[in-house]
Amino acid sequence: MKNNISVLEYLKKMVDGKLNSGDFTFMNYPTNISKTLNMQIEKIALGEATISINADIDIHGNQQNTVHGGLMCELADQSIGTAHSTFINENESFASVDLKINFFAPFWKGKLFATSKIIRKGKTLTHYECKIL
Repeated sequence: MKNNISVLEYLKKMVDGKLNSGDFTFMNYPTNISKTLNMQIEKIALGEATISINADIDIHGNQQNTVHGGLMCELADQSIGTAHSTFINENESFASVDLKINFFAPFWKGKLFATSKIIRKGKTLTHYECKIL
C-alpha cells in the first residue's frame, strides 16, 4: 500500500530506520549527490538538519593535502537544503541564493557533521546558520 507522507515525516522515519516499503514523499531522498558523496542524514526536525560525511584526503583532498573546501560547502548546502525541505509542500520548490562560508581550521580525515538551524523564515527568503564540526 502506498503512503504519501510529508517530507519531515519521511525523513524522520528514514533517520529512525522505520520507513515502510510503501512510504514515499514528493522529494527525492536520499538525494543523488548525497548518495554519490555518501552523506547521511543524522538528525532532522522542522527547519533543522544534521548531515554527516566520512571525509578523507585520499578521496576529498585538495592540492594542499587537506579536505577540499568545496566538499565542506556541499555538506553545508546539503544540510541547509534538507532543513528547508521540511517546510516545503508538494508543487513548491526552493533554491539556495547565497552561501557564505568561513574556514577556521584544515581537516584531514574523519567524520564531519554539518548542523543547520533556521535563523529567520520569511515569505520568499529564509536564513540558516550551519556549523560543521
